[in-house]
Amino acid sequence: MGLTEDTDYVLSVGRPDARVYVDDVELRRDGSSLFLWRPSFYAGTVVVDVILPGEVSSQFLLDVSPSPSKTGQSEFNAMVSDIRAFDQTLLSGASSATMAFGREGRTGKYENDIILARLREYGPSFLDSVETIGRSPHRFLSADTKVLPLSRVRRLHHTSLQDRRLAAIATGRVLGTESMDSFQVNSRTSAPTFDTPANRSMLALLRRFRAAVSSIREKVLDSKLGSPLEEQRLRAGPRLRDLDSLAQRTQQLMFTPLFREVTSSETSAAGLTQIAAQPAYSRAYRLGCRALLTEVEGGHDSDQLHVPPSWGIYETWCYLCVAQCVTEVTGVTPIEAAPKAVSAERALRFELEDKRWLEVLFQATFPALKTPATRIGWSLSRERRPDIVLIDKGETGPRALVFDAKWRRGRENVLDAMESGHIYHDALRVDGASPAPCLLLLPGQSSVPELEQDAYAYGYGVGAISSVRVEGTGKARISEVLKAWLTSD
Repeated sequence: MGLTEDTDYVLSVGRPDARVYVDDVELRRDGSSLFLWRPSFYAGTVVVDVILPGEVSSQFLLDVSPSPSKTGQSEFNAMVSDIRAFDQTLLSGASSATMAFGREGRTGKYENDIILARLREYGPSFLDSVETIGRSPHRFLSADTKVLPLSRVRRLHHTSLQDRRLAAIATGRVLGTESMDSFQVNSRTSAPTFDTPANRSMLALLRRFRAAVSSIREKVLDSKLGSPLEEQRLRAGPRLRDLDSLAQRTQQLMFTPLFREVTSSETSAAGLTQIAAQPAYSRAYRLGCRALLTEVEGGHDSDQLHVPPSWGIYETWCYLCVAQCVTEVTGVTPIEAAPKAVSAERALRFELEDKRWLEVLFQATFPALKTPATRIGWSLSRERRPDIVLIDKGETGPRALVFDAKWRRGRENVLDAMESGHIYHDALRVDGASPAPCLLLLPGQSSVPELEQDAYAYGYGVGAISSVRVEGTGKARISEVLKAWLTSD
């Protein structure tokens, strides 16, 4: 079902006693079986849960497309593909929309949100599989040596031959009035046990799972995930309900006869070998490990995880676009390195001629009021985080240029967004100087031509570049601006 962001919808479920949740947020009812919903600025797959009396639930997936006035679906998909090719971890986020991710490589920014999603996705199946194991668990016979009456002995231990009475019987001598039942000798015995390497490894995984559920539950309860506090509080109820169910089932499993008999929890090579040889154990272990993974890379995209809002994806793609433009203008291949000027989420460094270097920073942080001892950038007011900052360090000292991506269109929205350009130009300092120019990057066609002119940008220090998208003309305009800026004094 295709839907579009920033549009009002009415969902009909046909049941007046139903409750509807979109990404754990309950929708407002409008009539007996209608619900109002407005997907905000996000694009991807959205999970809808319909809860009926008795907590019987059905789950549906809705596909939300980006606003067609800003970029088409094919262009948006191309942005996502470009980001995946550069670094898939940049696509992890906390909006209501989800996309498919792998389970390898590096962890994304929102590790707790990722593990919450995977605990809820794989946790119930993992516990179901462990319950299946409990009905027919792996066991083996444990060998032991015990002192038993001679009448109960089936196999003598070699140390029993040291008993003179047993030696006398073996040689046919009479022992007098002593009863045969009075003899106590060492004997080999065996008994079935669940204390196997496979069950120890499974118990270790179950305890890790319980610890993860407990840790994430505390973070949900204290609103310490990645999304804004208000959104976390809206979603806390369904999340806590699912986590409490997982915690209760895990606790019950750990006190079943199977795991009560296991003497220790440890993951060993012998245990993993036994698990791999038994399909029921192998499936349970695989599901348990998936529930605890935080990695988001890999070619096999199968897990639906939250992504940034569409404007966040646009910001990230714009960073890659600017970096590509710098590469084309300078002819230098960048290296990923720790930023020198200010701290940033990501930094690419271009080593130019005459010991000159250029940094392209993503989500740079300019701290409030004063500069740290090891940085040359700060803000005259509160902390500021422009999307893209270029720091050019040559013989005459450092200077900066700012690009700020805005998922906006229309004259009034663009003029309103220009506020950020003025703030960055006025508040930010790099080695004491203001960044210039500070330009907005916009996906739509030009709606305020004055802002696009060089005279405006260099005369006032602020401006805009429109049609910055995969198939737009904005990329060529960025290259023109960068070429002029890099060659200016």
